[in-house]
Amino acid sequence: MISSTVTIQLYPAESRQWATVMVEGSDDPTLALAEAVKALGTEIARFYLSGAPPGAPLDLGSLEAAPASAGVNPVSVSNLLGLSEVLPWETRPVDDDMLNLPPVEISASDRQQQYELVKAWKAAGGRTSLRGFDLSHQDLSGVDLAGADLSQSNLEGAKLTHANLERANLSQAILSVATLAGASLKQATLTEANLIEVDLSKVNLHQADLSSANLTEATLRQTDLSQAVLAKAILSQANLVRVNFSGANLTEANLAEANLSQATLVEANLTGAFLYEAILTRANLMGANLERANLSRANLAQADLSHTNLAYTDLSLANLSEANLNEAVLLDTDFDGAIMPDTNL
Repeated sequence: MISSTVTIQLYPAESRQWATVMVEGSDDPTLALAEAVKALGTEIARFYLSGAPPGAPLDLGSLEAAPASAGVNPVSVSNLLGLSEVLPWETRPVDDDMLNLPPVEISASDRQQQYELVKAWKAAGGRTSLRGFDLSHQDLSGVDLAGADLSQSNLEGAKLTHANLERANLSQAILSVATLAGASLKQATLTEANLIEVDLSKVNLHQADLSSANLTEATLRQTDLSQAVLAKAILSQANLVRVNFSGANLTEANLAEANLSQATLVEANLTGAFLYEAILTRANLMGANLERANLSRANLAQADLSHTNLAYTDLSLANLSEANLNEAVLLDTDFDGAIMPDTNL
């Protein structure tokens, strides 16, 4: 049993993540430090590999932060943990002078060349990687990029109406305010993609992977997201009216204040999802898993919650008038202050 006091302080320095570690107590400091490093390493891996936004706080459990005045020199986290490979946040410039260099911008001629490569990609055999291309605000209407690698590409404001992006890799791509009405993204990979305020109305996203994607204030009216993966995706304030989420994975997704009126969520997995003040009027949630979800202040009037798992679900102050709760699992469900249906309980 280790009883030494371990304090850890994380702070940014020179675009890197640094830490100070202090160990006090009579026990073997090596063992105490090993425990601290293990906890720190686990949390840092979770933090960065899950796509948490920069600047979000790290949860170090019971470990206490060292005083800012502590006279301890910082130690690089990678050195502290003895990591064998360079992680994304540990990339350093060649020298200090490079820190003052302006960001690299692609020239107009290079942008035009990339645009032409994309337009001719299918006819040229569809084997060239389009990773990291700058296609912002380009007109790519009707382009056939099925199976293309567009990961980390900039498609901000691009016009992609009726484009074929089935099975395309758009992970970490920027698609904010892009227009994709009528496009097909069936089985496409959009993990950690930026889709803020994007228009995805009536788009085919069947079996697409949007885990950890940011769809804040996006418009997805009548979009097909059946069997799609949206684990930990951000859909706050999104327009999801009549969206098909049948069989979709929405575990720990953020749907706060989203409009899901008449949406189909049959057998969807919403375990731990955040649906605070969401609108789910006349939504079909039959057989869905809402265990430990937060539906506080949500509007579920006339919603079908039959056969739904509501174990440990927060429905405090929710509107459940005329909702169907037949055979729903109500283990430790919080209905405090909720407007309940007259029957079906």
